[in-house]
Amino acid sequence: MRTLQLHRHVLLFVMAILGGVHAQMQNYVDDDTGEVKSFDPNDQIQVKITNLSGYKVDCYWDDGRYGKNIATLEASGGSSKLNTFQGHKFFVTRHGVREALFSAADEQYRFDIEKPNQHLVVPEDAAPSKSQCLDRFSICPKEAARGSCRTAPGWMIVHCCRSCDEELGASRLIDAKVRCTRENLNMTGPAWEPGDLNKLFTSWTTDDKFETYKPMVHSSPGGEFGGADGPWVITFDNFMSDDEADSIWHGGEISGFERSTDQGKTNDAGEMEKVVSKTRTSSNAWCNQKCEKLPGVKSVTDKIELVTGIAKVC
Repeated sequence: MRTLQLHRHVLLFVMAILGGVHAQMQNYVDDDTGEVKSFDPNDQIQVKITNLSGYKVDCYWDDGRYGKNIATLEASGGSSKLNTFQGHKFFVTRHGVREALFSAADEQYRFDIEKPNQHLVVPEDAAPSKSQCLDRFSICPKEAARGSCRTAPGWMIVHCCRSCDEELGASRLIDAKVRCTRENLNMTGPAWEPGDLNKLFTSWTTDDKFETYKPMVHSSPGGEFGGADGPWVITFDNFMSDDEADSIWHGGEISGFERSTDQGKTNDAGEMEKVVSKTRTSSNAWCNQKCEKLPGVKSVTDKIELVTGIAKVC
Protein backbone atom coordinates (compact mmCIF):
# COMPACT_ATOMS: atom_id res chain seq x y z
CA MET A 1 0.00 0.00 0.00
CA ARG A 2 2.86 2.36 0.90
CA THR A 3 4.56 1.52 -2.40
CA LEU A 4 1.37 2.39 -4.29
CA GLN A 5 1.08 5.71 -2.46
CA LEU A 6 4.72 6.46 -3.19
CA HIS A 7 4.22 5.76 -6.91
CA ARG A 8 1.12 7.97 -6.90
CA HIS A 9 3.08 10.84 -5.31
CA VAL A 10 5.91 10.44 -7.80
CA LEU A 11 3.41 10.45 -10.68
CA LEU A 12 1.73 13.61 -9.36
CA PHE A 13 5.15 15.26 -8.97
CA VAL A 14 6.15 14.40 -12.56
CA MET A 15 2.78 15.65 -13.84
CA ALA A 16 3.27 18.89 -11.93
CA ILE A 17 6.68 19.36 -13.51
CA LEU A 18 5.36 18.65 -17.00
CA GLY A 19 2.42 20.93 -16.37
CA GLY A 20 4.84 23.67 -15.31
CA VAL A 21 6.89 23.22 -18.44
CA HIS A 22 3.79 23.37 -20.58
CA ALA A 23 2.65 26.51 -18.79
CA GLN A 24 5.91 28.21 -19.77
CA MET A 25 5.33 27.79 -23.50
CA GLN A 26 4.76 31.11 -25.27
CA ASN A 27 2.91 31.86 -28.48
CA TYR A 28 4.41 34.07 -31.16
CA VAL A 29 3.80 35.12 -34.74
CA ASP A 30 6.44 33.79 -37.13
CA ASP A 31 7.96 36.68 -39.08
CA ASP A 32 8.32 34.53 -42.21
CA THR A 33 4.98 32.74 -42.43
CA GLY A 34 2.69 34.80 -40.21
CA GLU A 35 1.65 31.59 -38.43
CA VAL A 36 1.05 31.48 -34.70
CA LYS A 37 3.51 29.08 -33.13
CA SER A 38 4.78 28.34 -29.62
CA PHE A 39 8.20 27.94 -28.05
CA ASP A 40 9.88 27.40 -24.70
CA PRO A 41 11.46 30.75 -23.74
CA ASN A 42 14.29 28.87 -21.99
CA ASP A 43 15.43 27.24 -25.23
CA GLN A 44 18.06 28.61 -27.60
CA ILE A 45 16.46 30.21 -30.65
CA GLN A 46 17.62 31.48 -34.03
CA VAL A 47 16.97 34.96 -35.40
CA LYS A 48 17.97 36.73 -38.60
CA ILE A 49 19.58 40.16 -38.95
CA THR A 50 19.71 42.04 -42.26
CA ASN A 51 21.70 45.19 -42.96
CA LEU A 52 20.04 47.53 -45.48
CA SER A 53 22.25 50.51 -44.65
CA GLY A 54 25.04 51.80 -46.83
CA TYR A 55 27.61 50.85 -44.19
CA LYS A 56 29.33 47.53 -43.62
CA VAL A 57 28.48 46.77 -39.99
CA ASP A 58 29.60 44.65 -37.05
CA CYS A 59 26.87 43.06 -34.95
CA TYR A 60 27.48 42.84 -31.18
CA TRP A 61 25.77 40.89 -28.44
CA ASP A 62 25.32 43.31 -25.54
CA ASP A 63 26.88 41.44 -22.61
CA GLY A 64 26.46 44.39 -20.26
CA ARG A 65 30.09 45.37 -20.74
CA TYR A 66 31.72 46.16 -24.09
CA GLY A 67 29.75 43.79 -26.29
CA LYS A 68 30.86 40.64 -28.13
CA ASN A 69 31.34 40.88 -31.88
CA ILE A 70 29.48 37.93 -33.36
CA ALA A 71 28.88 38.79 -37.03
CA THR A 72 29.89 41.18 -39.80
CA LEU A 73 27.30 42.20 -42.39
CA GLU A 74 28.01 43.66 -45.80
CA ALA A 75 26.32 46.92 -46.79
CA SER A 76 23.00 47.04 -48.64
CA GLY A 77 21.62 43.58 -47.97
CA GLY A 78 24.14 41.57 -45.97
CA SER A 79 22.49 39.17 -43.52
CA SER A 80 23.31 36.54 -40.93
CA LYS A 81 21.51 34.10 -38.64
CA LEU A 82 22.25 34.35 -34.91
CA ASN A 83 21.82 31.70 -32.24
CA THR A 84 20.59 33.43 -29.11
CA PHE A 85 18.03 33.46 -26.28
CA GLN A 86 14.93 35.47 -25.48
CA GLY A 87 15.89 38.64 -23.61
CA HIS A 88 19.32 39.01 -25.24
CA LYS A 89 20.14 42.38 -26.78
CA PHE A 90 22.19 43.32 -29.85
CA PHE A 91 23.56 46.50 -31.37
CA VAL A 92 25.46 47.33 -34.54
CA THR A 93 28.45 49.55 -35.29
CA ARG A 94 30.19 50.72 -38.41
CA HIS A 95 32.63 47.97 -39.35
CA GLY A 96 36.08 48.25 -37.84
CA VAL A 97 35.23 50.95 -35.29
CA ARG A 98 32.81 51.06 -32.35
CA GLU A 99 30.77 53.84 -33.95
CA ALA A 100 27.13 52.85 -33.41
CA LEU A 101 24.44 53.45 -36.03
CA PHE A 102 21.45 55.72 -35.39
CA SER A 103 18.13 56.69 -36.94
CA ALA A 104 17.40 60.07 -38.50
CA ALA A 105 15.95 61.03 -35.08
CA ASP A 106 19.37 60.20 -33.56
CA GLU A 107 18.16 57.10 -31.71
CA GLN A 108 20.61 54.20 -31.58
CA TYR A 109 19.55 50.99 -33.29
CA ARG A 110 19.37 48.27 -30.61
CA PHE A 111 17.50 44.99 -30.87
CA ASP A 112 15.74 43.05 -28.09
CA ILE A 113 15.21 39.37 -28.78
CA GLU A 114 11.62 38.26 -28.20
CA LYS A 115 10.93 35.13 -30.27
CA PRO A 116 12.31 32.54 -32.71
CA ASN A 117 12.85 33.55 -36.34
CA GLN A 118 12.62 37.21 -35.39
CA HIS A 119 13.77 39.50 -38.20
CA LEU A 120 16.12 42.29 -37.12
CA VAL A 121 16.64 45.00 -39.72
CA VAL A 122 19.22 47.77 -39.90
CA PRO A 123 17.34 50.20 -42.17
CA GLU A 124 18.65 52.16 -45.12
CA ASP A 125 18.87 55.45 -43.20
CA ALA A 126 21.06 54.03 -40.40
CA ALA A 127 24.17 56.16 -39.97
CA PRO A 128 26.62 57.36 -37.31
CA SER A 129 25.12 59.81 -34.79
CA LYS A 130 25.12 63.55 -35.40
CA SER A 131 26.48 63.88 -31.87
CA GLN A 132 29.97 62.58 -31.17
CA CYS A 133 29.74 62.66 -27.36
CA LEU A 134 28.00 59.37 -26.56
CA ASP A 135 28.36 56.32 -24.34
CA ARG A 136 28.98 53.39 -26.62
CA PHE A 137 28.74 50.66 -24.01
CA SER A 138 26.41 49.65 -21.19
CA ILE A 139 29.31 49.61 -18.76
CA CYS A 140 30.37 53.23 -19.33
CA PRO A 141 28.66 54.73 -16.23
CA LYS A 142 30.21 52.03 -14.00
CA GLU A 143 33.66 52.57 -15.51
CA ALA A 144 33.38 56.32 -14.96
CA ALA A 145 32.25 55.78 -11.35
CA ARG A 146 35.33 53.69 -10.57
CA GLY A 147 37.69 56.35 -11.89
CA SER A 148 38.47 55.19 -15.41
CA CYS A 149 37.97 58.69 -16.84
CA ARG A 150 41.18 59.66 -15.06
CA THR A 151 43.14 56.43 -15.34
CA ALA A 152 42.37 55.77 -19.03
CA PRO A 153 41.24 59.14 -20.44
CA GLY A 154 42.14 58.50 -24.07
CA TRP A 155 39.97 55.40 -24.32
CA MET A 156 37.15 56.72 -22.10
CA ILE A 157 36.80 60.05 -23.92
CA VAL A 158 36.16 58.27 -27.21
CA HIS A 159 34.05 55.35 -25.96
CA CYS A 160 32.36 56.77 -22.82
CA CYS A 161 32.27 60.47 -23.67
CA ARG A 162 28.94 61.23 -22.01
CA SER A 163 29.92 59.60 -18.72
CA CYS A 164 33.24 61.48 -18.65
CA ASP A 165 31.96 64.87 -19.82
CA GLU A 166 31.45 66.39 -16.39
CA GLU A 167 34.83 65.25 -15.09
CA LEU A 168 37.01 65.79 -18.17
CA GLY A 169 35.06 68.03 -20.52
CA ALA A 170 34.98 65.05 -22.87
CA SER A 171 32.52 66.68 -25.28
CA ARG A 172 35.29 69.12 -26.21
CA LEU A 173 38.09 66.56 -26.17
CA ILE A 174 36.21 64.08 -28.39
CA ASP A 175 37.53 66.15 -31.31
CA ALA A 176 40.82 64.45 -32.18
CA LYS A 177 42.34 67.78 -33.27
CA VAL A 178 41.79 69.09 -29.73
CA ARG A 179 42.46 65.90 -27.78
CA CYS A 180 45.64 64.88 -29.54
CA THR A 181 47.68 68.05 -29.12
CA ARG A 182 51.07 67.66 -27.44
CA GLU A 183 49.80 69.64 -24.45
CA ASN A 184 46.76 67.43 -23.87
CA LEU A 185 48.89 64.32 -24.31
CA ASN A 186 51.39 65.69 -21.78
CA MET A 187 54.14 65.49 -24.40
CA THR A 188 55.57 69.01 -24.11
CA GLY A 189 59.07 67.58 -23.75
CA PRO A 190 60.81 64.85 -25.76
CA ALA A 191 60.29 61.30 -24.54
CA TRP A 192 63.94 60.51 -25.29
CA GLU A 193 66.94 62.79 -25.06
CA PRO A 194 69.96 62.21 -27.32
CA GLY A 195 71.94 59.24 -26.01
CA ASP A 196 69.15 57.83 -23.82
CA LEU A 197 68.52 54.78 -25.99
CA ASN A 198 72.23 53.96 -26.06
CA LYS A 199 72.33 54.19 -22.24
CA LEU A 200 69.40 51.77 -21.98
CA PHE A 201 71.04 49.15 -24.21
CA THR A 202 74.35 49.61 -22.42
CA SER A 203 72.67 49.00 -19.05
CA TRP A 204 71.27 45.70 -20.31
CA THR A 205 74.79 44.45 -20.98
CA THR A 206 76.56 45.91 -17.91
CA ASP A 207 74.03 46.03 -15.04
CA ASP A 208 74.02 42.90 -12.86
CA LYS A 209 70.23 43.03 -12.37
CA PHE A 210 69.73 42.02 -16.01
CA GLU A 211 72.23 39.15 -15.92
CA THR A 212 69.55 36.61 -14.94
CA TYR A 213 67.84 37.22 -18.32
CA LYS A 214 71.05 36.23 -20.19
CA PRO A 215 71.32 39.17 -22.60
CA MET A 216 72.99 38.17 -25.85
CA VAL A 217 74.57 41.01 -27.84
CA HIS A 218 74.41 40.34 -31.59
CA SER A 219 75.72 43.76 -32.57
CA SER A 220 76.65 47.02 -30.84
CA PRO A 221 78.15 50.35 -31.97
CA GLY A 222 81.79 49.63 -32.78
CA GLY A 223 81.37 46.14 -31.35
CA GLU A 224 82.28 47.67 -27.97
CA PHE A 225 79.90 45.50 -25.97
CA GLY A 226 80.10 42.39 -28.12
CA GLY A 227 78.73 41.16 -31.40
CA ALA A 228 79.33 42.71 -34.78
CA ASP A 229 79.90 46.41 -35.36
CA GLY A 230 76.46 47.85 -36.03
CA PRO A 231 73.28 49.10 -34.38
CA TRP A 232 72.24 47.64 -31.06
CA VAL A 233 70.65 44.19 -31.39
CA ILE A 234 70.13 42.27 -28.13
CA THR A 235 68.08 39.23 -27.23
CA PHE A 236 67.22 38.05 -23.72
CA ASP A 237 67.61 34.28 -23.84
CA ASN A 238 66.09 33.62 -20.40
CA PHE A 239 63.38 36.24 -20.16
CA MET A 240 60.36 34.09 -19.33
CA SER A 241 59.72 30.57 -18.09
CA ASP A 242 57.62 27.90 -19.77
CA ASP A 243 54.92 28.43 -17.13
CA GLU A 244 54.83 32.16 -17.86
CA ALA A 245 54.57 31.50 -21.59
CA ASP A 246 51.68 29.09 -20.94
CA SER A 247 50.01 31.70 -18.73
CA ILE A 248 50.19 34.33 -21.49
CA TRP A 249 48.71 31.88 -23.97
CA HIS A 250 45.93 30.99 -21.54
CA GLY A 251 45.26 34.70 -21.04
CA GLY A 252 44.88 35.10 -24.78
CA GLU A 253 42.34 32.29 -24.84
CA ILE A 254 40.39 33.99 -22.03
CA SER A 255 40.39 37.33 -23.87
CA GLY A 256 39.62 35.71 -27.20
CA PHE A 257 41.91 35.56 -30.22
CA GLU A 258 40.80 37.50 -33.28
CA ARG A 259 42.20 37.85 -36.78
CA SER A 260 44.89 40.55 -36.94
CA THR A 261 43.92 43.70 -38.82
CA ASP A 262 45.45 46.66 -40.61
CA GLN A 263 44.43 50.30 -40.15
CA GLY A 264 41.97 51.93 -42.52
CA LYS A 265 40.33 55.35 -42.69
CA THR A 266 40.26 57.70 -39.68
CA ASN A 267 36.93 59.07 -38.40
CA ASP A 268 36.27 62.41 -36.70
CA ALA A 269 37.05 60.96 -33.26
CA GLY A 270 40.51 59.92 -34.44
CA GLU A 271 39.72 56.21 -34.63
CA MET A 272 41.30 54.17 -37.39
CA GLU A 273 39.06 51.61 -39.03
CA LYS A 274 40.13 48.00 -38.61
CA VAL A 275 40.56 46.34 -41.98
CA VAL A 276 41.17 42.61 -42.38
CA SER A 277 44.66 42.30 -43.81
CA LYS A 278 45.28 40.53 -47.09
CA THR A 279 48.85 39.75 -46.02
CA ARG A 280 48.71 39.22 -42.23
CA THR A 281 47.17 35.88 -41.29
CA SER A 282 47.91 35.92 -37.56
CA SER A 283 45.47 36.23 -34.66
CA ASN A 284 45.92 38.30 -31.52
CA ALA A 285 44.18 39.09 -28.25
CA TRP A 286 44.22 42.10 -25.92
CA CYS A 287 45.31 40.96 -22.46
CA ASN A 288 42.97 42.90 -20.17
CA GLN A 289 41.14 42.29 -16.89
CA LYS A 290 41.14 38.53 -16.13
CA CYS A 291 44.09 37.97 -18.45
CA GLU A 292 46.36 40.61 -16.92
CA LYS A 293 45.60 39.31 -13.41
CA LEU A 294 47.01 35.85 -14.09
CA PRO A 295 50.17 35.24 -11.97
CA GLY A 296 52.33 34.37 -14.97
CA VAL A 297 51.18 37.44 -16.89
CA LYS A 298 51.82 39.69 -13.87
CA SER A 299 55.36 38.35 -13.42
CA VAL A 300 56.20 38.94 -17.11
CA THR A 301 54.70 42.45 -16.88
CA ASP A 302 56.98 43.18 -13.89
CA LYS A 303 59.99 42.07 -15.93
CA ILE A 304 59.00 44.30 -18.85
CA GLU A 305 58.71 47.27 -16.49
CA LEU A 306 62.17 46.53 -15.07
CA VAL A 307 63.87 46.10 -18.44
CA THR A 308 62.27 49.10 -20.17
CA GLY A 309 62.15 51.40 -17.15
CA ILE A 310 58.53 52.23 -18.07
CA ALA A 311 55.90 51.66 -15.38
CA LYS A 312 52.60 49.98 -16.26
CA VAL A 313 49.72 52.45 -16.43
CA CYS A 314 46.92 51.12 -14.19
